[in-house]
Amino acid sequence: MQFARYEACTDAQALEAELQRLTDEQFLTARQAEAVDQAQVLRLFASPLGRRILTARVRREFKFSILTDAAAYAPEAEGEEILLQGVVDCFWEEAGGLVIVDFKTDRISGNLEEKAARYTPQLAAYAAALSRIFARPVRESILYFFDCDSAVTL
Repeated sequence: MQFARYEACTDAQALEAELQRLTDEQFLTARQAEAVDQAQVLRLFASPLGRRILTARVRREFKFSILTDAAAYAPEAEGEEILLQGVVDCFWEEAGGLVIVDFKTDRISGNLEEKAARYTPQLAAYAAALSRIFARPVRESILYFFDCDSAVTL
């Protein structure tokens, strides 16, 4: 998802050509391209979330580093600062604030909500960082699980 042209992921023929481009430009090896579950990618971009992504002015792979209060991560460290670094897969602005999407390729077994809850601290850190950097609230944080074609809003 990092280097894909999202608009090329909406039909099978265009997606096949996009995977070939990614291989030709050495973003993927031939083996990696073959491993892509094209049906999963097509389902994402046919979904309501995918349509939102396609119509938004998306920023991808946004790297950040900020100093933040350590107490948010270790209460005993109150008053200290830590360096928080991360890479946000995808975000954009809509009315009311920023929307973050984090793509997950985990195999899903068991309860999806429990699996999503494990990523809550990561998305909370992303939201706090983007909110500070862009001086905009984060109105929505979404995990998209390719394995089960599911978007979970945290």
